[in-house]
Amino acid sequence: MHYLVYLAYGRETEYRRAIFAVLSFWAHAPSPAPAARAIIFTDNPAYFRPFLAGLPVEYVPVTPDGLRAMQGPAGYIHRVKIAILDEVMQAYPGAHVLYCDSDTFFVADPAPLLRRVAAGSVFMHQPEYTFAAAVAEYAAFGQAEYPQQFLDLIARRRFSVAGTEVSFRPEQHSWNSGVLGLPAPTAPLLADVYTLTDAFYAATKWFTCEQIAFSLVLQHHQPLHACQQYVFHYWGQRQKQLLDGWLTALLSAEFAALPLLARCQAVRPLTSRWRRQAELDAIREGSLYAFHTGQTSAGVKYAVKAVLQAPFDLSFPKRVWTTLHSRARA
Repeated sequence: MHYLVYLAYGRETEYRRAIFAVLSFWAHAPSPAPAARAIIFTDNPAYFRPFLAGLPVEYVPVTPDGLRAMQGPAGYIHRVKIAILDEVMQAYPGAHVLYCDSDTFFVADPAPLLRRVAAGSVFMHQPEYTFAAAVAEYAAFGQAEYPQQFLDLIARRRFSVAGTEVSFRPEQHSWNSGVLGLPAPTAPLLADVYTLTDAFYAATKWFTCEQIAFSLVLQHHQPLHACQQYVFHYWGQRQKQLLDGWLTALLSAEFAALPLLARCQAVRPLTSRWRRQAELDAIREGSLYAFHTGQTSAGVKYAVKAVLQAPFDLSFPKRVWTTLHSRARA
């Protein structure tokens, strides 16, 4: 049995994202569907039930006190992810777990991914950067001190992983933890993920400490595999705003009243369409940001890519012109 795990609490935008994410799994699943069950950690199960009726879904209530406990003494919000995965893997020993952030959705048949997890392969969404390269990445938006503090930390300290003292290196990669495919034998590794997360966050306050800990602990045991060909992750703020608008329009009472098959049939084509639109928006955003910050070559590169994808949309060239004109006058 595979368990598909989500966390969604606090506001309707989070609920709607998770609803669409769960529906996208079964919209792309083959017939018969894989042996899978969704577990949603939420403070509002009643919101989900009409939209997910007919699917194998279990709701685990979360409370403010419970969330504070899972965040630990430092109040680190992303530590909650480790806690819910630990809870699931302890409650269902021998089960394989596929965790997805609420701001994700499936864009392909998940069955091959589940088979590989069951066979022992470990997945995170995709590699992002080496720790050495992160300094320049974060300097672009004024946060270079966080990766630099992390580099200083791993230069002066060794850490325990699986009972062995290890050194981490600047050339190692941080992977995005928006998706985690964890075979059953990885359950004991969560103790080290907890420990490293707490140590990293105490020393750096870098908001990515949880995914760094997952990356390093999992890579220490075996190679990591990417899964962006199965799951799209729209983590950018503008892309979230786009999706939130579309999801508000989609997830109506009329949609919830549809039979399950009709709901899945409605969702499936949207996953490819919305992915293309969100990716295009991210490219445009990157181009405008590059022009605004004086990175002309990068701005041109992304602008050309954006125009080639949507050559008849004149709104973007106008925004480029406005950005360049504004910078020239500054």
